[in-house]
Amino acid sequence: MDKIWVILKREYITRVKNKMFIIMTLLGPILIALFYGGIFLVATQDASDKKIRHALFKDNNGFFADKLDSFDNYKFKTTTLAKSEALKKVSSGEYDSYLEINDKELQTIDSIDWVSKKTLSLLQSEKLGNLLASKVYKTRLQNIGLSKGKIDSLKPAASVHTIEIDENGGLKNSSSMAKSGIGIFLAFVVYMFIFIYGSMIMRSTLEEKTNRIVEVVISSVKPFQLMMGKILGVALVGLTQFAAWIVLSLGFITVISAVIGGKMIETAQKLPTGMPGPGAALSKNAAGGQMLEVFSNLPYGQIIVIFLIFFLGGFLLYSSMFAAIGSAANQETDTQQFMLPISLPLVFGIVIAQTTVFQDPHGPMAKIFSLIPFTSPILMVVRSPFGIPWSEVALSALILIATFVFFVWMTGRIYRIGILMYGKKPTWRELGKWIFRKN
Repeated sequence: MDKIWVILKREYITRVKNKMFIIMTLLGPILIALFYGGIFLVATQDASDKKIRHALFKDNNGFFADKLDSFDNYKFKTTTLAKSEALKKVSSGEYDSYLEINDKELQTIDSIDWVSKKTLSLLQSEKLGNLLASKVYKTRLQNIGLSKGKIDSLKPAASVHTIEIDENGGLKNSSSMAKSGIGIFLAFVVYMFIFIYGSMIMRSTLEEKTNRIVEVVISSVKPFQLMMGKILGVALVGLTQFAAWIVLSLGFITVISAVIGGKMIETAQKLPTGMPGPGAALSKNAAGGQMLEVFSNLPYGQIIVIFLIFFLGGFLLYSSMFAAIGSAANQETDTQQFMLPISLPLVFGIVIAQTTVFQDPHGPMAKIFSLIPFTSPILMVVRSPFGIPWSEVALSALILIATFVFFVWMTGRIYRIGILMYGKKPTWRELGKWIFRKN
C-alpha cells in the first residue's frame, strides 16, 4: 500500500505542478462560462431566414388552390405549368422552390413534392405538413356548418404543469426539461472525463514503456502496484481540476446570467404593452419563481451521491482498460485496434441515455442498462435527477465495483507481461494468453 501511495503522490504532484495544467484549470471555467453565455444568447435569437422567397405551387386536385398563399417566408404563386417547365424556373433561379400536391383523396396527404436547391429543415418540413393537414381539417369542419372563428376557438393551446408527490404526501413543482438537461450534462461530463484522463493514463504507461523507464521501476514495485498508483493519481488530478472548474464556472456563470437576464428584462420593459419580446417571459415574476422552485426541489443529495459513485467507478473501470492498452502497445498508433472495443460501450451509453431520458427514465431499458457496468456510469448519472430507488443504486454500484476489481486483476495480468514486450504488435489472442499465463 505504501508503494502505491508513493506512485500516486508522484503522479499527482508532477501533473498538478505542470504549467499547462494550471493554465487550463484557470482557462477552462472561462471557456465554459463563455460557452454557456453563447448558447443562452443563440437560444434566445430567432435563427429563421427572414428573406422573402418565392415558390411555384401546383395542386393537381384543386383543393388548395385558393387556400395556400404563404408558408414561413415563402410566398406561393399558383401555376399550371408542366412540372418540367416549373423545375426549369427553379433551376434558373427565377423561383426558389416548387411545391406540387398530387393527392386525389385528401384522407391522407402523402403525395407532396417540394423541389428546391436547398432542402427544407426538419422543422420546416413538419410545419408544411401540419399546415396542409390543418387546411383540410378546417375545410371539413366548415362543410358541416362551423364558422372559421368557431373552429379557431375550438383549438386551445396546452401546457402541462408537472407536479411531484413525495413520500409524505407533499406536492412540489417539477420539470422534465430541467431534469433531462441536468442529467444529459452530467452524463457528458462523465463521458469526457473518462476519455480525457483515461487516455492520459494510456499515454503515460506507453511513454514509460517506450523510454524503458518501467524496467527500472518494476524492479522495486509490482506491476499491479504501479498500475494502481497511476490510475488513482491521475484520478485525483482530474478531480482536482474538475472541482476547480465547478467552483470557478459557477461564479462566472452566475455573473453572466445576471448580466444577460438583466438586459433581457430591461428590453422587455421597453416594449409596447401587449407586444411579445425575447425577454417577455423573464419579466413574469410568477414564471421565474416557479422555475426557481423547480430547481430547488431537485434531489441534489441523490444526484451528488450517484454522480460521485459512478463518476469514480466508471473512470476506474475504463482507466484500467486504458492502462492495459498502454502496456500492450509498442507505439501510439498500435492503440487504435484496442480503442474501438473500449469506446463503443461509452458511446452506446450516451445514445441509450438520450433515448431513455426522453422516453422513460424509469422504464425496463433504462433499468437494464443501468445494471450493465460498461453503461451504468452514464445511465445512472443521467437518471439521477428523476429519482432512483436506493436499492437499485446499491445493486448497480456493487456490480460496477466488482467488475472494476475483476478488470484490475485482468489488466494486472496483461500489465506484468505487456510492459516488457517490445517490437511486436500484440493480438487479441495473445492478450488472452497473457491473462491466463501462470508465470
